[in-house]
Amino acid sequence: MAQTPEKKTIIKTQQVKIRRSPKYLPFLITGAVIGVIVAVILGLTIPAESRTAEPIVTYLIGYLGAIGAALGIVTAVVVDRIGVARAKTLEATKLEG
Repeated sequence: MAQTPEKKTIIKTQQVKIRRSPKYLPFLITGAVIGVIVAVILGLTIPAESRTAEPIVTYLIGYLGAIGAALGIVTAVVVDRIGVARAKTLEATKLEG
């Protein structure tokens, strides 16, 4: 019978940082959707007699959607910075063998 060699288990410990990080795309989309909703509400509150022939709602949707998306990204960056400040350092064990 052949003997199998014993596997040596090597244990390594290392300091790791644990933190929560936001996903940027949901913040971007949420900001853009809020901007579009605000644009539609603003466009519908303009009285008909003061409107021009140009489609103001389309311009409002474009501009306020972009502004909302930018504010969503800024919010995600702020949340990410808060997550970096609250990061915890723990000891992790890695088993090799």
